[in-house]
Amino acid sequence: MSAPAPGRLYGVGLGPGDPNLMTLRAVQVITDADVVAYHSARHGRSIARSIAAAHLRPDHIEEALVYPVTTGTTDHPGGYQGAMDDFYAACAERLAVHLDAGRTVAVISEGDPLFYGSYMHMHKRLAHRYPTEVIPGVTSVSAASARLGAPLVEGEEVLTILPGTLPEEELTARLAATDSAVVMKLGRTFPAVRGALEASGRLAEARYVERATMEGERTGHLADTDPESVPYFAVAVVPSRVAALPVGAPAAGQAVVPAEEEAAAVPTGEVVVVGTGPAGPLWLTPRRGARSPPPRTSSATPPTSTGCRTAPARSGTAPTTRSRPNAPSSPSTWRAGAAASPSSPAATPGSSPWPPPSWRPPPKARTGTSRYACCPGSPPPTPPPPAPGRRSATTTR
Repeated sequence: MSAPAPGRLYGVGLGPGDPNLMTLRAVQVITDADVVAYHSARHGRSIARSIAAAHLRPDHIEEALVYPVTTGTTDHPGGYQGAMDDFYAACAERLAVHLDAGRTVAVISEGDPLFYGSYMHMHKRLAHRYPTEVIPGVTSVSAASARLGAPLVEGEEVLTILPGTLPEEELTARLAATDSAVVMKLGRTFPAVRGALEASGRLAEARYVERATMEGERTGHLADTDPESVPYFAVAVVPSRVAALPVGAPAAGQAVVPAEEEAAAVPTGEVVVVGTGPAGPLWLTPRRGARSPPPRTSSATPPTSTGCRTAPARSGTAPTTRSRPNAPSSPSTWRAGAAASPSSPAATPGSSPWPPPSWRPPPKARTGTSRYACCPGSPPPTPPPPAPGRRSATTTR
């Protein structure tokens, strides 16, 4: 007698917690499966099973995959990682017995199976041996955004998803370098996550979501959250900066609001040249401010205002440009449109020299072109010719 055809393996995403957010495909697969497997802690309770409970049949074969260690310690010779590797290998072989017998196995998991899900460890060990299908699910990231009613990203913004288990220094660098962010796996990591949000200047924006769509859901401002009350199933959300703009804020090409009104609504600052460090985002610093670099000679044309506000020059001072700090790089997302005047006023007799004689242009990039971070569409200031009798020097990194 020939051996039965191998069964099919399913990784089934159940969504963030509300059973009504399971997909129709997920319900169909669970209902038709011979075996339903789920992970749980040693107490035996499984959130995944509780979400899918209404679709389990009395004749389902249930495989509870109980973690040997979660937050405690282990005496395994390979430490925590060694204990988990052995556990996942043993679980995969348990499921392989059913698959070899021709049974259909559905491994259910909260959220999406391949998004920080335990199913992925079964997938890596079994998908090349048996027919496999993954059923995607709604992630806690989408659920948190929906419960807050706050868009995550818009236009060309960048969303960064971080595990709270990263070192605080790395969390700080990544939070400072992105537009929007979600930090997962809070619980014991909450104090470090809060510290990183504060150090990166993002704490005021951060929101807190606990058990999104589930019983006991809680939302609020992260800065007001008691660290002792934060469970593992909670996330920190730094939503879209575009969405945070006041209703009716001027788009590109429209008149800007008066400086006094803007200062009262949104903190302003001066950002011109931003160094990104020698080796990627881990080397960025949270502090991202710089003084405007005007041209070096009084004969150079002052910078044209395209997207930033050009403040009128006071007597004895040079014009300055002001823009919203940490503004998105996309021209469509800048708050201020073109300034009322086409260009800044030129230096007049009796005023300070334009530019200040102490200013020097920034060093050239590796490609040989200068890097200026001013308003989108603005040409970089033209450096003056070298003084007669002097050699010009090119500075490179």
